[in-house]
Amino acid sequence: MKIIPTPFFQTGLSDQYTQVASEMALVHNIISRAFNGIYLQAPHVHPSEYFAFLSYCKASFDGLAAHHMGEETHAFPAIEEATGQKGLMGVNVAQHEAFHDGLHKWGAYISTLLAGDVAAFDAKTMLAIMDTFLEPLTTHLNDEIPTLLALREYGDSLDLKGIVEKEVEMVMGSLSKTTQLPLFLLNHDVTFEGGIHDFPPIPPPVRWALMRILPLVHPSWWKFASCDSSGMPRELYRRGVKPEECGQYWA
Repeated sequence: MKIIPTPFFQTGLSDQYTQVASEMALVHNIISRAFNGIYLQAPHVHPSEYFAFLSYCKASFDGLAAHHMGEETHAFPAIEEATGQKGLMGVNVAQHEAFHDGLHKWGAYISTLLAGDVAAFDAKTMLAIMDTFLEPLTTHLNDEIPTLLALREYGDSLDLKGIVEKEVEMVMGSLSKTTQLPLFLLNHDVTFEGGIHDFPPIPPPVRWALMRILPLVHPSWWKFASCDSSGMPRELYRRGVKPEECGQYWA
């Protein structure tokens, strides 16, 4: 899963469409880093770490599922209502459906292990399931960015920024602060594109506190994340390689 450049970095524009598409790219990159890290580390996790690793995987599933649920239940309908174009976001919904079954099979596999015997974890089984949905997921994560930019034709008549901000507030509010939210905080690389992004868009003191305090509840889970508590990229815990050495799996 390749990391996506932001429209802001590419163009320097600061209109609401560029801003929303750029922040969406950053969210999608967080998802990509999380899933890349899982794919790369799964074969190397020690049996004593299975519970922690599977809990990290569960957080990744929950985070992605919540993100897409927010789009389908709020953002996409709101965009279609505001533009008067029913079905405008239909391509995005269809792309969600393309990876839905594989993703949820993966989530069910993880949940079953966590509820039963984590010792039954098998990396080959996990990766085989992931192989069924990573390609359509990657396609969607990439394609959604130009789809958002194309909404620029509606100009000021569409408050895209307001719609997405409301969706983000709803999704983030639904996530557990200790078992899910750290996934998004610890897979955002603050050095990406020269460190130009003030992300997530919350007051810096709040961001600092969240990144350093919330992961302390389950530190064994978050050691599998791609960045440390300051947002700096680090070697994958069970891979022993730097991000830039991961080839196709990393930017």
